[in-house]
Amino acid sequence: MTHLTEEQEYLLLGKIGGLLNEAEEKAWEALFEENPAVQKAYDEMIQALPADEVANSFQRIKQNATWVDLAALYKVDTPVPKTRRLVYRSLAAACVILLLSAGGWLFYHYNAGQLAVYTDTKQSGIQLTLANGQHIDLSSEEGVLQTADVQLTNNKKILTYALTDETSGRAGMNRLTVPVGMDYKIALSDGTEVWLNAATRLEFPFAFAGNTREITISGEAYLKVAKNAAKPFLVHLPHSTVRVLGTEFNVNTYDSGVVKVALVEGSVNMQAPTGESMLSPGKEAVYHAGNPIQQQPFDPKLVLSWREGLFYFNGATLAEINKIVPRWFGINTVIDNPNIRSREFVGALDRNQPIQVFLNDLKAISGIDSYIDAEEVLHFK
Repeated sequence: MTHLTEEQEYLLLGKIGGLLNEAEEKAWEALFEENPAVQKAYDEMIQALPADEVANSFQRIKQNATWVDLAALYKVDTPVPKTRRLVYRSLAAACVILLLSAGGWLFYHYNAGQLAVYTDTKQSGIQLTLANGQHIDLSSEEGVLQTADVQLTNNKKILTYALTDETSGRAGMNRLTVPVGMDYKIALSDGTEVWLNAATRLEFPFAFAGNTREITISGEAYLKVAKNAAKPFLVHLPHSTVRVLGTEFNVNTYDSGVVKVALVEGSVNMQAPTGESMLSPGKEAVYHAGNPIQQQPFDPKLVLSWREGLFYFNGATLAEINKIVPRWFGINTVIDNPNIRSREFVGALDRNQPIQVFLNDLKAISGIDSYIDAEEVLHFK
């Protein structure tokens, strides 16, 4: 694109993103009329958008709540000389470019080189291991599956089951494992629904015996627990346990030594060796092993969007994204250039898109190149 000064790029990106206030619009108009280079850069950007989107893309940015939220959420503290603060004050908020292509959309935050990326789905089997040791590949076996104790129905990434008799299936725990790049849902015998994210393991009985309903989760899952005041539901997590009666919440244990529980509806009590914490809707409990449980508000879009195949970034560094890519791509990654580890990104990652879309956009927008070596390791350089 035509070379512009920092101030000119601010106004250009703000205009493309539909984020300029009244004073900045006037500054933009004056700049556009006086500077041919700005006119050329603007024309180049418009030409990069598909013709059928140019007519409505700006209006959609202004009207669509997702775009508005991004502009409000993703802020950058960039020093601006005193003489420029009046003009660029509101551009401390993210200047968002909407780039539309065959592969999808891309957000780019100018100041931090922030980028929304896509990933593809690496297919591998969802495994169900029964308490008796029998293994079932749910990625290859669909429909009704009959075992000695239970009749399984595996349909459209959802598992339901029915016991062949009331006493069977109570003796042991079954294990459901969802690999990288995939997600899955299971309906338990009490009516509780569990959505499992990539690289997640669930241990559960086919029927709940005794005075409690207990399962174990490692990874990330969203639970909609069936109400039963007489039989509390216990979710065992690494380093902690969540106790509920009937509610909806998300659990995340991806980071070693860290447990996050975000409550959507109802109430839960998170119990850890250092104490316990009762959550109310809209709050997230965060436990770092050995420390007291902390509570904080959470953004449902950022925490829960994985159920739609999306992962929203809010100022995530390439090093942080490097932790997510293996789960969503099914590919190991290496950052060869230490200078790009702290580059920040904002937007959304869609695991239903090919990995090459991500790599192409990354290179085009932020200048970060990449390659996949003979051992199928993705290198950022």
